[in-house]
Amino acid sequence: MAWSLREFDDGPSQAAALADAARGCLERALRERGQAVLAVSGGRSPIPLFARLRELELDWSRVTLTLVDERLVPVGHPDSNEGLVREHLLQGRAAKAGLLGLATDPALDLGECLRRAAQAIPRVDLALLGMGDDGHTASLFAGAPGIQAALDPDNPQRYVGVLPPAAPHARISMSLSALLQCPNLLLSIAGAAKRRVFDAACADPRSQLPVARLLHQDRATVRTYWAA
Repeated sequence: MAWSLREFDDGPSQAAALADAARGCLERALRERGQAVLAVSGGRSPIPLFARLRELELDWSRVTLTLVDERLVPVGHPDSNEGLVREHLLQGRAAKAGLLGLATDPALDLGECLRRAAQAIPRVDLALLGMGDDGHTASLFAGAPGIQAALDPDNPQRYVGVLPPAAPHARISMSLSALLQCPNLLLSIAGAAKRRVFDAACADPRSQLPVARLLHQDRATVRTYWAA
């Protein structure tokens, strides 16, 4: 088994536990390496967690924030994950952290963004993941062109381009192989529908759900936090 599961009655309890787990991971990286790299997911769901993370008593000046995935939109666009992080996480104590985005090419050329990410983003110590109702995690969507390469655990590319079949905007995303290189993976899900998807992914190692490909890898343990 490559996952664990903790259950919570509500979102605030889940967010508190996730923040505590994240603090432990980041403190360990700071002790062992002198620096820490935290990759976070976007969307609205992580905002309560960001509010807790930004007030953790860490040496944030030695922490670099980056993104698990990003839409190819300008930072000022309402769908920008980097914009969300700047507004909700890069605040308070965490304002001292560095930030490395993924949609960094002014022309938003996907190939150039991938090249820059591969060169600029260091090894990630902790990835905070979410999951969609369709079983995608990061921006690894079933049915997207090239998804099998993106889900190849031995793919040397740490970042991949994704054209979601039923979601707006081209994406840049950490590949499955890059996620497996992270020593710490925390997955946050909420609600009965996502719990059913998670349980189905756990039950079937041959599932085509992208999250299942992560959960059934022995190289990493995905610590999952579910709120009712």
